[in-house]
Amino acid sequence: MTSTPERTAGNPRRRARWWKVVGGVTVVVIIGWLVYVSVNIVAPRQGDLDSPRDVVVSLAPQESRLPMAQQLIAEGIADTLVISYFAHDPMNHIAAPTDGMVPLSNYCEPSEEPDILCFTPEEDSTLGEALAISDLVKDNSWDSLTVVTDPFHAFRTRYIYDQCLDGDVEINIVFSERDLNISEWAWHVVYENAAFLKAAWETTTRC
Repeated sequence: MTSTPERTAGNPRRRARWWKVVGGVTVVVIIGWLVYVSVNIVAPRQGDLDSPRDVVVSLAPQESRLPMAQQLIAEGIADTLVISYFAHDPMNHIAAPTDGMVPLSNYCEPSEEPDILCFTPEEDSTLGEALAISDLVKDNSWDSLTVVTDPFHAFRTRYIYDQCLDGDVEINIVFSERDLNISEWAWHVVYENAAFLKAAWETTTRC
């Protein structure tokens, strides 16, 4: 009879220790995941810049991405350039003087060049672009594509496209170099961590 109060008193202590262990493991997992994602945001893996593909896709916004996509086309990586085009893109009517580019509207308005395909996703997001490109891949029977984005965006882009495009399609994510300061990188690390969590949820339910 005297052992019952001891067992009763011991149970809360055991539960408290168990919750401490669970809490500690959870914190370690979260920190480890944040470090893993952050490292891949700051130091992403560059894709293949040499192998030929069916198309080169330049994701919006185009200011730093389109010049690299054009360079890949000029180097013979693909014959067709696919441009993600939104009416609010600052490149629509302003040329980039350092790159000798013409305004983006010249590529997509009012008509397209035979080797340039412009598309506007229904949703203004990386996932929206991926879903639209998935449809284009099916409509045009493409087997491979190189997708151009920014370095801080490459890790999330690679994840979304791996989830949303057919597994038989070869997806190559490359990025243009950007000269960013510490505060800009810090902002992108915070933003991309949050955006990746959103992408993990959305691709589960929509891809």
